[in-house]
Amino acid sequence: MLYSRAAVYFDEVARRGSIKKASETLNIAPSAIDRQVSQLEERLGVALFERLRTGIRLTAAGEILIDTIRRGRREIERAESVIDDLRGLRRGRVSLAIAEGAAEFLSQAIATFHDAYPNIDFDLHVAEAQTVLTSLQSGATDIGLTFNPPAEPGIRVERSLIYQMGAVVLPSDPLAAQGAMTLGSLADRSLILPDHSLTLRALFDQAWQKIVGDPLRAVISTNSISVLKSSVGQGLGIGVLTHFDVWKEVRSGELAFIPFDDQKIPLSVLSALSLAGRALSSPAALFMQHLSNVMASQSEPSI
Repeated sequence: MLYSRAAVYFDEVARRGSIKKASETLNIAPSAIDRQVSQLEERLGVALFERLRTGIRLTAAGEILIDTIRRGRREIERAESVIDDLRGLRRGRVSLAIAEGAAEFLSQAIATFHDAYPNIDFDLHVAEAQTVLTSLQSGATDIGLTFNPPAEPGIRVERSLIYQMGAVVLPSDPLAAQGAMTLGSLADRSLILPDHSLTLRALFDQAWQKIVGDPLRAVISTNSISVLKSSVGQGLGIGVLTHFDVWKEVRSGELAFIPFDDQKIPLSVLSALSLAGRALSSPAALFMQHLSNVMASQSEPSI
């Protein structure tokens, strides 16, 4: 019991209008209830009840105290309800639709979440950006994670991260020593690009036309971020991705990332999405909060 015995007895006497009736309800001896109420009055230095022939009624001080006690009990009950929900999260399932390039990041987020909630399971569907939105709108998916989502009625952006586009090369490539580079530096190099099913390609094409203008040719065009990185690793050309896509390989020393410093190049945005107006299940809401925290902790600027 998170509230005092005296407060419980006092509340029940106020509800029943007599110590005898409170005794019958609580199955506590009347003398014990009367003693607790009297001690409460002594501690406060005021009378809480008027003792009348027909029963008892609250004094002005009693009215103030009973309101405070009942509000406090409601808050405690609300907190207990939330805690009970959390205790009930021993099992559950969360469904996500994600862009292909977000898979590694999401796996890391799930791994840390799994440490705290090992029996919550996940259904993951890797899809194109529009399919991520469609899956949310149909109610088939709890959470979406995708890049540069278009504004859609009914889709709520829970958290976003901004990432810069750049070149991905082998650490032995002379470009790897540069802190930044222009898009024009790639004009005579073999390029390995995301295909048009990935939203990054549209951003790159727009920037290329504005800055370089020459016809764009990719020696490899793929819808797989993993294939793109592997192709760069095999020395087949220079890839174009965001730092987000290659943070693991950059950290391990397998690849190097050089951001483009052209002002006309748009930034890439990773967004966690949900369906507006629909409450997430307790497991999904808890994971969304965890995912938002993980995104907020990233070193890249967040919005």
